[in-house]
Amino acid sequence: MTELVLKVEDILAEKFKEISSQKFQGDDALTFEFALKSLLSKDDLDMRRLGQIIEQIQDEVEINGGITDEEIDAHIAAYRRQKSARQLI
Repeated sequence: MTELVLKVEDILAEKFKEISSQKFQGDDALTFEFALKSLLSKDDLDMRRLGQIIEQIQDEVEINGGITDEEIDAHIAAYRRQKSARQLI
């Protein structure tokens, strides 16, 4: 195990101690470990957020009457044509 010493603003140190006391029974090491793991799992959070965005889009499409497979194919084809035209410029 490695000992870590950090210098932070007093207000941040106070907030850290408050969180440590309230949620981790004053275990500063556990509090720091949890905070670090939360930051490291950002990719997981990003994927969950992407899932939420997709669900919102799906709900909006459904509310507005949906979209057929043919319409999706037409939109994809139009996008690819536009993308190819931009690459030629």
